[in-house]
Amino acid sequence: MTDKPTATSINVTDPHHVQPVFVNDLVGSGQINGVVNLTFATAMFTPTQDGKIDPDIVITARLRMDFYCVQQVHAALGRLIEQNTTPPAGTKVN
Repeated sequence: MTDKPTATSINVTDPHHVQPVFVNDLVGSGQINGVVNLTFATAMFTPTQDGKIDPDIVITARLRMDFYCVQQVHAALGRLIEQNTTPPAGTKVN
């Protein structure tokens, strides 16, 4: 589910065709002077020579954002978490 544009939305384009990046772990975070830094990693599960699987945690994304953007991300994640943890109306929780 995506947010619907509002009358005050700006036009957003993707001329460079930026690819999505899958992440499954936040491995670092910090802030300085109102700029927040987030480092994400992905478990690659790489086979080794001896037939085992190495979890191989690899940094796959580093995000830097101003505090306004942090607030936008916080609000969006809050909505998504609520949508995914609230049972549908009329259902009983055990």
